[in-house]
Amino acid sequence: MENKRSQSYDEWFPESIDYPDKTMYELMADAANRYKRNTALSFMGTRITYNDLLCYVDKAASSLKAMGASRGDVAAVCLPNTPHAVIAFYALNKIGAIANMIHPLTPPEELGKILSSTKSRFLFILDAFLPKYTEAISHTSAERTIVCSITDYLSLAMSVGFYVTKGRKIKRLPPDACRIPWSDFISSPRSADTCSRPCDSAVYLHSGGTMGVPKTIVLSSMNMNALALQGMHIVGMKDASTMSMAAILPLFHGFGLCIGMHTMMINGANSILVPIFSPENLASLLIREKPNFIAAVPTLLEGIMKNKKLAGKDLSYIKAVFCGGDTLTADLKKRFDEFLVTHNCSVKVREGYGLTETVTVCAVNPVGDNRAGTVGLPLADIIVKIVEPGTEQALPADSAGEICVSGPTVMIGYLNDPDGTDQAVKVHSDGRRWVHTGDFGSLDKDGYIHFIQRMKRIIKVSGIPVFPSQIEEIISGVPGVREVCAIGIPHPYKMQVVKVFIVSEDIADKEGLREKILETCKAKMIKHAVPSEIEFRESLPRTRVGKIDSKKLENESKK
Repeated sequence: MENKRSQSYDEWFPESIDYPDKTMYELMADAANRYKRNTALSFMGTRITYNDLLCYVDKAASSLKAMGASRGDVAAVCLPNTPHAVIAFYALNKIGAIANMIHPLTPPEELGKILSSTKSRFLFILDAFLPKYTEAISHTSAERTIVCSITDYLSLAMSVGFYVTKGRKIKRLPPDACRIPWSDFISSPRSADTCSRPCDSAVYLHSGGTMGVPKTIVLSSMNMNALALQGMHIVGMKDASTMSMAAILPLFHGFGLCIGMHTMMINGANSILVPIFSPENLASLLIREKPNFIAAVPTLLEGIMKNKKLAGKDLSYIKAVFCGGDTLTADLKKRFDEFLVTHNCSVKVREGYGLTETVTVCAVNPVGDNRAGTVGLPLADIIVKIVEPGTEQALPADSAGEICVSGPTVMIGYLNDPDGTDQAVKVHSDGRRWVHTGDFGSLDKDGYIHFIQRMKRIIKVSGIPVFPSQIEEIISGVPGVREVCAIGIPHPYKMQVVKVFIVSEDIADKEGLREKILETCKAKMIKHAVPSEIEFRESLPRTRVGKIDSKKLENESKK
């Protein structure tokens, strides 16, 4: 069954909208010219107007051209949510280059692999992180590194405060011709013509793929613009030019990049950049900035409710709260909705569904008909159908099967992986390109999507995806480990954490091996992937074909 449209459906999400033939930069520049004096970005007390943002972006584009960047080149943006990341993103799009968005806490070895596999010529990185990455960067294709500092966009008072508390601890590296400070980069002489139509590829995002194996997802300007232009339907408003959004979801993530930033930037709204992803920071921001829109993962919602700073605070300024990135339990939704009511807020959490192969969200509960237990209705121009797994045979309403998605946000493909692309995106008999999501769900008679479970093997820790295959590969390299299997287990706050099962060689000192495993994981993985539990076993269960039965281990851990 494909999503069936009703009259009420069209009230929330029109069947189709117009998409101008423009780049992301051009849509942002259009908004900047309309809303010159509006605040575009807020960052730790600093306000950047649309007029100033456009000037910064144009200067950055000129600097990139002067450094030899051209259409089709790749530049890695390995930054937290800071103004540098926004400026670099649009500057790259202006010159037709590709923005390779990378988690700023990626382990050095993994960063080196990503830079090499994507052929990234340029790298934007924070000065605080650079020292541990220098060796890895030196063995990649990166020719120039633009070194950014938190203080680049702080007031004098904030800069002094930052230096006293954190800045003085940052290791300063000796001068290097391959490195250029952001302050020099943004003030470099301007070249004459920097605007270039991009190649088909505009953005690289890194995700688990539909089979749970790490992939580089290639998106176009059209993919990003299509979702951003649907943005006002998502938030349920016609005009957001006086509104603001808490951009706490990271910009290396599809939702943070396209909804938290790009949707705001093409609609004259204020994107409030939060560089550290935590409930504490979101609670402080709610008090200080009073954002109208919030997008969060379940972990953040839990943290907000527990934060004592918000006790008795009036949150009536909040116009929309979205949750995605992980399953929102009925209990958590109920408790958070009650929390909003007790804080004088009339909205309820609206759950959505998406995947990086469609940029991010492709369905969400509409503002006028928010149905608990569903992940909402498909957006304009998005078609969803439920098929018998492994086929394109559509199933009737309320039948469970694989969720397939078609529309203007469907990715170009996986970088350098045509077989993986063909497995994830298939052309059906109707001539459309359909993403086979690897997710299990159903459609009801009104077209609402009911998400059941992820078919792909992936673990979400505080909404951040981690990949068991990577964890197992790293741990299997520790001397003394014979077999390893990583699973996700429930956690009351983080929703899931990683647990690993180990079959060791004949080693009596299991505690010593445990310490070696944890030491290796902390050195080579992001913190979300580091195991919270390690269990030693004599053997691991197997499937009929001899594979380690991870599902059985998951079921055992739930008991």
